[in-house]
Amino acid sequence: MIIVGLTGAMGAGKSNLARYLHREGIPLHCADQEIHNLLASDAEIQKKVKALWPDVFVEGSIDRNKLGNRTFFSSQTLTQLEDLLYPKLLQRQRKFLVKNQKLKTPLVVFDAPLLCEVGLDRYCHFVLMAYAPPFLRKQRVLRRKGMTQQKFQMITSHQMKDQQRRKYVDFIIPTGREKGSALKRIRDLLDTLLQRPAPFWQGRWPIKLKREPYVTRNRFRH
Repeated sequence: MIIVGLTGAMGAGKSNLARYLHREGIPLHCADQEIHNLLASDAEIQKKVKALWPDVFVEGSIDRNKLGNRTFFSSQTLTQLEDLLYPKLLQRQRKFLVKNQKLKTPLVVFDAPLLCEVGLDRYCHFVLMAYAPPFLRKQRVLRRKGMTQQKFQMITSHQMKDQQRRKYVDFIIPTGREKGSALKRIRDLLDTLLQRPAPFWQGRWPIKLKREPYVTRNRFRH
């Protein structure tokens, strides 16, 4: 089973590439969606979030915009939130891999914006990066509900710069205005990868994630 990591800066078009992959029948695990599910339905996580930031609850539920405003402007609070969420995220990712290994799925994809920042790329056979120029990324993101220029700058400040991310990826797909071009590149990439012998997943997946200084990173993969 070939494990492919999908990553990219905020607004780079990663979600569109994920949709293309899903449309092609590739099993895909989305970290952002899993985080949303945990915040919405996991009682243990909700209890811990309420103990730390009670003001982010609206009518008994976590308001993700309020939580984002509370955490993205402080590295310390962002780390606290990640420490709450990542262990259960990793458990669900492992279940996804076990399930697809049993099904003898030839290729799976992990959609994770911070794939390289936390070293999860080391557990993938290949890494795919969505790319769009900074001006286009900014245009896309500022159209989102609840997004401000200040918030955009703070979120991107916690992400690896494209120049650095390129060191850890195998394939780069531009996601400009030509959607058909990106889709063709996805199909060509799948054709290439699926011709390779599918390795047997040895069960290696982390139980903890932690951001690392980029200068100390190496490109070694399991």
